[in-house]
Amino acid sequence: MSNTMGTITRSVALEMSEGTFQGLSKSNLLFHQCIIELIDNAIGAAIKDEPFYVNVIFNKINDGTVEVYVADRGKGMDFDVLSRALQLGESATTESRLNEHGFGLKNALATLTSGSGDFQIWTKSAEDGTVHRVTGPFKQEMEVISGVEFPESKFLPSNISTLIKLNVKLSFIQTVQGRGARSQNLSKLRLWLIEHLGVTYRGYLEWNHQTRNVDGNIDVSIKDDIKPVLPIKVPIANSTTVYLNDIELGGTTYNLRYEYGTLDKVRAETLLDGSSKVKYYYQGNQQSQGIDIRLGSRVIATRQLENVWYSYDEDNGAKVPLVRHNSYNDFVGELVIPELPRGVLTTINNKTDFNLNDEDWQKIFDELNKHKPQKRVKEYTEASLRKKWIEMIRATNPSDDVVDDMVVWGTGTKIDVYRKVHPSNEVIIYELKAGSGEPIHLYQLKMYWDGLVLNNINPSQGILLVQSYNEALADMCETINEKMTPPPLGGDSNNTSELKYNFKIERHVEKGLREEEQS
Repeated sequence: MSNTMGTITRSVALEMSEGTFQGLSKSNLLFHQCIIELIDNAIGAAIKDEPFYVNVIFNKINDGTVEVYVADRGKGMDFDVLSRALQLGESATTESRLNEHGFGLKNALATLTSGSGDFQIWTKSAEDGTVHRVTGPFKQEMEVISGVEFPESKFLPSNISTLIKLNVKLSFIQTVQGRGARSQNLSKLRLWLIEHLGVTYRGYLEWNHQTRNVDGNIDVSIKDDIKPVLPIKVPIANSTTVYLNDIELGGTTYNLRYEYGTLDKVRAETLLDGSSKVKYYYQGNQQSQGIDIRLGSRVIATRQLENVWYSYDEDNGAKVPLVRHNSYNDFVGELVIPELPRGVLTTINNKTDFNLNDEDWQKIFDELNKHKPQKRVKEYTEASLRKKWIEMIRATNPSDDVVDDMVVWGTGTKIDVYRKVHPSNEVIIYELKAGSGEPIHLYQLKMYWDGLVLNNINPSQGILLVQSYNEALADMCETINEKMTPPPLGGDSNNTSELKYNFKIERHVEKGLREEEQS
């Protein structure tokens, strides 16, 4: 131990060699997964009954290297807690699931710095306000200097309790991308990171109805240019909710909620910040199909399909995982598991997936297997909606003619629902969609209308029935009604009858096709 000008330097002997940390850096973690590990620690160290705050900051040094900071305003660490945090396989604290393995901090720092790069940690003890600093790379004996000050910079937040600083290769930050050419633009890379964080921490970032607040806030900054991370919910249209009750986990029974449905591509277009589309999750392809699994407020697995659902081999009775296929592209959902004690429903050490060797997970998957994903779930859902709507019309208007096989244009194109009202003989046509309304849906309705007019049938009304729609679509509908005209009746150009479109958009809930969704 040494003491120089008010500071105290103490050594922490690590029980692993430098080579161990070199090995950790090759554990295939991606950039965002490393950052998530550090944020998990920050949330786990939040002050009780106070919203947490985490800020991830980029400061580009040159074309190949970026300073990355992770700052939080939690409890901080005293010397003993910091010493434990540095030990591989030992958790610094025992209160939170978010840092239960004892590998996350070391794994993330080693990976972010390629196993041998520099890093610094400053942390302030909540008891006496002493600031401790430790400098990497990892080695068998780490020096902790106590009594220092936090670094000063205009882009660092105030009232920091813990600050981590690393130099990260831009090429590694680029692993945050899911596809496409690797971007050199930090602003674009930041959006990828914000998407990952918005999905992972949506349970913390969305409104908590019990506390009437959010559990915390996360920002991602490029120097002093700050962007908040907003919660990104699964864009489910026409969802079905199943409750898995009395599942025994760790000797205690719990109730789980499973919600699934069809991908709402319109909502996915604005999920990121209310105006930008997501690029990694909920893409309507084989890679992104499946469900998210959320444990408490933390999403621990996304895009799950073959790990959850299975059939049995007829010859030997072995489990055969469900195979990804384009017919599941519109299938999305979320399994929400209550907050559980540490050690129950374990994840792998870096929390990027669940531990398949844990028998409690298999209990859950066995229950979920009773609710297998529906192939072509969007088509199935819309067919169900048509059937239900026809039944509702017939129940209340038994004299009306209502069919779903009226063909127009001679191409086999069928109107979703064709209704001839008696005794007036007015014709009403319907287009039913499972998710949010899109411009193409109105044009489908217009195509049906024009086909009928050419067949000498002039509809009185065309109704688009959707789960939701925005003001822009309502304006488009109004514009079509006011400024566009159908073709001449029967296709006769000499027919001078003045025809008008009469389109309307209505929500499923307004017609009793769905119950009002609870936010």
